[in-house]
Amino acid sequence: MLVVSVLAYLGIYAGKNPFVIWLWVPYTIAGSIVGYFLLYFLDRERRVRFFHFLTIASVFFITAPAAAFFNTVSPYPKATVGFVEEGLKILPVLLLAIYIPNLIRTRKDGIVYGTLAGMGFNIIEMGVYIANLIHKSPMLDTLVQQSTRFGLWGLSEHIIWSGFVGMGIGFAAESTQRGWSKWKRFVLFYLIVAIMHSAFDLGLMVFGIIVISSIVSFLQGIPIDFDSAGKNFGPLWDGMRYGSYVYNIVLIIILIVQIKRSFRMENRLQAAELSTEESTVVPEEELKKIRSERLFFKRKYKNFPKAIGLKIVLYQNLLAMQKHTAQLGLPIDKVEPVVVLRKAIQSLRTNHLQGRVESVVD
Repeated sequence: MLVVSVLAYLGIYAGKNPFVIWLWVPYTIAGSIVGYFLLYFLDRERRVRFFHFLTIASVFFITAPAAAFFNTVSPYPKATVGFVEEGLKILPVLLLAIYIPNLIRTRKDGIVYGTLAGMGFNIIEMGVYIANLIHKSPMLDTLVQQSTRFGLWGLSEHIIWSGFVGMGIGFAAESTQRGWSKWKRFVLFYLIVAIMHSAFDLGLMVFGIIVISSIVSFLQGIPIDFDSAGKNFGPLWDGMRYGSYVYNIVLIIILIVQIKRSFRMENRLQAAELSTEESTVVPEEELKKIRSERLFFKRKYKNFPKAIGLKIVLYQNLLAMQKHTAQLGLPIDKVEPVVVLRKAIQSLRTNHLQGRVESVVD
């Protein structure tokens, strides 16, 4: 990490005052809020916000600037850009998966943390782009030109690509195999995305641009003017902004399908693992809610104050995943988090009950 940090400095900041770039970062962060809340929704059952921000910050401050260094020294930067940027973007997620294995346990976890890494890259890259363009074009034109990549959604091609590679890490986390068999899908997904990324920069995204531009031209009745590319508002401008979604449509569909499958798997896993717990941890009425929990919805325990109920649900979901992890090789009594989570749930119930008794006595 020290070496990568040095390369990061050489990549972006050695020849440019970092504040020139960071000046626009609050704007790019604000534009990514909707995208982040979507990821937060997907990870709400077992979220650990500290690691969300650690992932974004690691890419923003270290691995994305390091990628700029390798892109600069590469003799064929457009051909190697995908391999460099996708590898360094996903590096923090790979380290988390290896050294904090209970953080990433499913393909959905891998997708979430992969997209968070892509978001960190997107935020710093947009800061660089705006800093470079703002003195060459009117400010409004520059901001509108870059808006799709972070503006209302914060869901750029970088996020799609990193989410797809992160899904490979998630598959590895789900696997009980070892060695190459465990990690082969991660390597395959990385190679697919790296090639797509390099092809994108080499000009293959023109297909997406033409598709979007043609649709906008038909709807607005405005002809496509190739001489005004990137200069004036019009169909071609929209094609440049939205074409990446057409280019990545297959990846987007795969990610949506796998997120749905992962949610179903986690719901089944929670019902199976928590059904064996004592009533002090998961009483029968809560187990019924767990078994009937719908896709993309989180159960609520209305017999508790909202904050306590949310904590119990979170701890139960973490407990289920910890027990599942134990079944992949560790005896259940050796898994300290299982014991800790059970006690935490029991403590929440006991404290709530004592509080109700005290209020009645008072």
